Order: sequence, then C-alpha cells, then structure tokens
Amino acid sequence: MRARIGHVLSLPITRSRTFTVVSVAATTMLVMVLAATSMPADAVIGAHETQASEEAVRAESQCAALAANGGDNFESLQGATTFITSATLTTSGTGSQAVTQCTVDGYVTPSDNFIVQLPVSDWNQMLEANGSHGLGGAYYLNECAPFLGKGYATVANSLGHVDPGLNGGFAYNNPQADIDFAYRATHVTTVAAKAIVHAFYGMEPRESYFSGCSEGGRQGLVEAARYPADFNGIISGPAFPDWSSVIGYDGIYTDVINRDANGHTILTTDKLPILHEAALQTCGAVDGTITDPENCHFDPTVAQCPPASPNGADCLSAAQVRVARLFYGPVRNSRGQAITSYASNEPGSELKWTSRINDAGGPSLEGGIGLQFDRYMAFSRDPGPAFQETSFNFDTDPARLTALASQYDANPNLQAFRNAGGKLIMWSGWADEAMPPDATVQFYKAIEANAGGAAAAQSFASLFMVPGEYHCVGGSGPQLASDSFADLLNTWVTTGQAPQTAVAIQTKADGQVTATRKIHPYPLPPEPQENQG
Repeated sequence: MRARIGHVLSLPITRSRTFTVVSVAATTMLVMVLAATSMPADAVIGAHETQASEEAVRAESQCAALAANGGDNFESLQGATTFITSATLTTSGTGSQAVTQCTVDGYVTPSDNFIVQLPVSDWNQMLEANGSHGLGGAYYLNECAPFLGKGYATVANSLGHVDPGLNGGFAYNNPQADIDFAYRATHVTTVAAKAIVHAFYGMEPRESYFSGCSEGGRQGLVEAARYPADFNGIISGPAFPDWSSVIGYDGIYTDVINRDANGHTILTTDKLPILHEAALQTCGAVDGTITDPENCHFDPTVAQCPPASPNGADCLSAAQVRVARLFYGPVRNSRGQAITSYASNEPGSELKWTSRINDAGGPSLEGGIGLQFDRYMAFSRDPGPAFQETSFNFDTDPARLTALASQYDANPNLQAFRNAGGKLIMWSGWADEAMPPDATVQFYKAIEANAGGAAAAQSFASLFMVPGEYHCVGGSGPQLASDSFADLLNTWVTTGQAPQTAVAIQTKADGQVTATRKIHPYPLPPEPQENQG
C-alpha cells in the first residue's frame, strides 16, 4: 500500500476546518514516512553535525516526501485532482534576506499548473495566493517574494496554460481552457496549496490571502464572488472587473479611432508630453501629479496648434485633439453613442499612452491583448486568427460578448464573502493607462449598492486610489503595490480594525525614500505629498 497525502477535502471549503482526513491508514503511513526521514541518521550525518544541519536534512526529507509515490499523493482531492512533479529545497534572496523554502511544482488536472513555496523555518501560519497578468501562462514569483520574506507560504498558478507571451491561442475552440483561465485555475490550485501546506506543516493555514494586480486583480474579485470561503482576505490591485468590455474592445477602440483613412496613426507618441503638460496645468498638478483627476474636466483643445501653424511640432493638430478627446471619453459606437459607462483614460495618464498607441499603425499593446481575447476567448464561437481589429463591430459585437461576460467579469454582489467574514482591499492608480480608473470606481460603487450602502460596504471592502500611479507600477509620485497592503489586510482580518491609511512611497534606484503620500479609503481625498529632503 502506498502512502497517500490528502485523501481529504469535502467542498465547500470552510475556513475553520478546511480538511477532514478520511483515510486513517494512509495518513498514518505518511506520518511514519516523515518521522523516519526526519530522524537523525548517525551513519550519514555523524556526531559532529550541528543542529542546523540536522534540521536542513529533516526539511529536505519532508519536502521530498511531498513528491513521493510518483507524485500522486494528492490525486484524491475532491474537485482538484492534483499531481506533484517535483519538490525540492531552494533558496531565494541573498544575505539576511535569504529564505530557504520547499518549492513544489505540480498541476491540477487537466492542466492547471502551480508552484507552492513553503518556508522551512519561521512560517507565519499563513498562505498567500498570487495572481497572474495579461492572459496568464506564467508564474510571477517576484510578486510572491515580499510575502515569502514575511514568512508566508505562497502559491502561484499560470491559469491553465504555459505561454509567457500575450497569446490567446491556448483557448482556441477549447471551452475548458476558457473556464480554467476565467475562474477554475485559481480556485483549484488554492485547494491544492492548502492540502500541501497541511501535509508539510501538519496544520492548515490559519489565514489564507489572495494578492494580485491587473489580471490578478480580476482573479481576486472573481474569487470573492464565486468561492467566498477560499480566502480570509483579498488584495485586488488595478483589476479588470469589466473584463469582457475593457479587454474585449476598449484597447481596440483607442487603436481604431487613432487611424486615418490610410491606416496611419493620428495621435503619435511624440505629442504625448505636450498633451500631458497641458493636462497638468489645467488640473492644478502639484509636484507633477494631478491629485484629483476625477473632478478635473480637461479639454485637450488648449494644446491645439494655432491656425497659422496647424501642424506645429510643439502642439496638437485639430485631428490629434479630436482623437485625444475620444481617449478621455467612453467607448462609442458608429452613431457616437456611449457603449461603456466609464471613461477610458484620466488626465495625467498621457505619458503611458504608449501602450495604447502604435506609431507604425498596427495594434498597440492594449489593443493587441484585446485582439487575442476576441479571436480565441471572448465569443461563443471563436472567430480565430482571421479576426482583426477592424473586424470588431462596435454596433453589434459588444452585445455578442455578453454571452460569456459572466464567465470572465467580476460580480459586485459580495454578500456571501462578507457573511463568511472576508475582507477586500481594492486599489488603483488614477493614471492607470490599461485599466480605466473610472471603471474601478464604478465597480466599487456597485459593491456599495449591493451591500446596502457605503457604511455597510466599508465593513468588509475598501478602495484606495493613488494619484499619479500607472498600471500596477510606476508613476509621477509616491506609489503603492499589492504587497503594500499585506499587513493592513492581516490586521483587518485578525482584529477587525479596518485600514484607514496606506502610505505610498517614492524611491530612488538605491531604495532611498524621496517622497511619501498618505492615501485614505475612497472617496476621502489623499493627503499632500511629503518630500524627503
């Protein structure tokens, strides 16, 4: 009889007791295996080995045991049949920041790959699940690192496929791949990670958290609605709650409206600094940052060239002004009617429109992601590689996308998550060039409406909006990141004390802090930037 780990899990998962052992014989054999491998072997180690060496050997043996029996120790997880492909000790970081962990590679059938990292010492009894980016296909262990350094066990998954590029072909005529990407992969790899944590440490995580930005932010919001008991708390950075519209056609729209009849780009990237400077002046920027773009009504006409020099190098032509005005507004159909309720961009984001503009006339970064989504994932029947940006019909295709919208989009009704005791922190930059900040704010207001008002929502959900910050990273002033909220979220979950302030920081390349700004939950305004020296 082979020892089995994880003949466990009866869904739905509860936070109080995630695992119920139903195979006593199998569990007993696992304990015997781990006990045998953890006993000092005098013939190998010898009497002069230090306690640290003994602990290292013990950790290595316990780690290797996770992948024993051909990696099928976890194949009986209900709803998450799991196989381990490797489990080895690795070290990340250097010097005092070095962390040794048991790194576990595996997958949940059919193809939801994951990496779990288990600190061999100083585990804080918590688990962090990390989100992905773009269309998935890769692990973002760099985002796990801050949590690993705090003692968290971590798990990252690649959303059902392995492809670090922005290629949606993995889902071509493959409904299972669509589902894994949309919601299943994050859930089942979390189930697997909790079982692995339990097997390695002998106890389940005391708290489990999710952290992600961009696509990872969407994953977190979807988890809160679909699987409200998976996590005690969720950090959702610049998310795409309206994935089917923002990814489906927002980036394609800004590409299409920025081409003339010959396919040439109208508003080119060399004019973005001019437009940006005009926005800063109009909106009363301080230290190069617009503090309240939500209430600044910027008209790019102020940057238009004079009649005597209509195509000057230091101003915008009339055609470029027309395009810029559309960039600041909602997506519109051929009749000029708004088909989204949110503005695509805010004043102050102009320098990062390089991800929305391709000077050569082809798809931009944002438009290209949308094109991949539309070709292989968005519609009930995938149109495939023949589908181009000009193929998208803004009069009829948005309605066609609604058939699968509920599969990808987040649901603002989070009552089950609130009732389970979950806490949600959302955050975004006001200068986000990829995820419209206005859509983030509107989604949070929808959470409030579903919760019964702002006060009820604030008992379990908060939104932090950062002036000048771009998509997930970078910007004109002090910035936040998803890991910035780790301690705030844990305090909220464990003590009930909701976060009132998050401190954004700006640093030099060497890490020296040059400026800070205190950010309060929306709709409270941020405090002025404080420059350091």
